[in-house]
Amino acid sequence: MCLGSPYCRRVEGNYAESLDLLPGSVSRLHAAGKRAYVATPAVPREADLPHVSRLVDAAAAAGADALEIHNMGVLRIVREKGGHVPAHMGAYANVYTHLAAGVMRDAGAVRVRPNAEVSLEEMAILAREAGVEVEVLVHGKIPLGVTDRCFLLTEAEESDPKCPSACGEVHWLTSRHWVLKTVGKGVLSGRDMCLLEHLPRLVSDGFRVFRVEGLYETAAYRSEIGAAYREALTRAFTGGEYALEDRWADAARRHAPWGLCNGYCFGTAGRTYVGTVLQDANPEV
Repeated sequence: MCLGSPYCRRVEGNYAESLDLLPGSVSRLHAAGKRAYVATPAVPREADLPHVSRLVDAAAAAGADALEIHNMGVLRIVREKGGHVPAHMGAYANVYTHLAAGVMRDAGAVRVRPNAEVSLEEMAILAREAGVEVEVLVHGKIPLGVTDRCFLLTEAEESDPKCPSACGEVHWLTSRHWVLKTVGKGVLSGRDMCLLEHLPRLVSDGFRVFRVEGLYETAAYRSEIGAAYREALTRAFTGGEYALEDRWADAARRHAPWGLCNGYCFGTAGRTYVGTVLQDANPEV
């Protein structure tokens, strides 16, 4: 479970901003048998660095299992503080090759998340050559871009009355045959990445860290999609025959109003779906 938002410090309920909430939140997650990660800002500016430094200290004091980092400057802060909390490089860290992953590993990162355009074949090479753990997005909106200025406001954040409530609303960007989702400072795919059908391949390829992206989704989305993948991954790791359950596919379809895709995992266009079982769930929009 990743606490906090990498997109904006002003988001309501941002655990990475309300540092006093971290100890209790981490403790509750640990009591439930879960790991607790803490997100850091994806595009920090100079004015954000003092808070980032305090956040790193607070995460360590709370006993967080890792920090999610998207910025080499933040990684340097973690290293200079002694690296008491493991560093996981996030979706906006620009990890495209094993060389970049190696630089991050040498700077203290123990896990990287390759950028959305990196295929599964490239991820396997990256993991092998860089000698670092690789996180694979298996379900949810694909992060495509981030900026330090909000798309939803017309005035400065401090003075616009729509901040921070605007990013708590659902905003779709549509134009003929494509759709994207904006969360204020971030742009996500409209369709949901879905690798339910392909989990046995991921396991056989040696991947062991899988992410279900639930940020800006409903509690029902996180609960039902998370449960489906927990069951599916348990079955995939048994090594026996893998049969996709209808209830898993139904949950994926129900929570994807604009359809499903495989992203760029198989070297195809990001909005297509490769496979047979869920192909009918992918409407042309």
